[in-house]
Amino acid sequence: MRLVTIKNLRVDLSGKTVLDNVDFHLDAGEIVTIVGPNGSGKSTLLRTIIGAVRPASGQVQLKPGLRLGYIPQKLTLDATLPITVRRFLSLPKIAPRSEVSAALIRAGAEGLDDQQLAELSGGQLQRVLLARALLGKPEVLLLDEATQGLDQPGAANFYQLIADMRRDLGCAVLMVSHELHV
Repeated sequence: MRLVTIKNLRVDLSGKTVLDNVDFHLDAGEIVTIVGPNGSGKSTLLRTIIGAVRPASGQVQLKPGLRLGYIPQKLTLDATLPITVRRFLSLPKIAPRSEVSAALIRAGAEGLDDQQLAELSGGQLQRVLLARALLGKPEVLLLDEATQGLDQPGAANFYQLIADMRRDLGCAVLMVSHELHV
């Protein structure tokens, strides 16, 4: 089943064409990785799919009612903001404690519920962001440079976790990276 279809997409940012004549589709159960150098428009493509960037022309078609789980390239946190992982996962809508715990377990972040978000390591934060994406029961996981800042073993573990998610949940995965070994 076709989940995402992009036809003749063009995106302009600050008067510069970032994406031009992009055609792409993603089907249920697929894992697709888009690899390219920094500044090539990979993140812009994901942000266009989630509706955060408006295309100059072309079409982005999503299956009606499609549930997306988005893991951003980075999350800027105010270190003085006292917010626990559990509270972060309940924004903007309160999630039941049992669902938060289940998502953290599935993402390999068990036991981080009461940790301050600003105190997490890079790998822990990526797993918390994955847990947040899972709370929406996504049909498509969108990962924007999800292993940036992780060491090689951490990145390999994270990719294995994503492959397991696809297998267990049946979701499609679209990730972007500048690393060729993905």
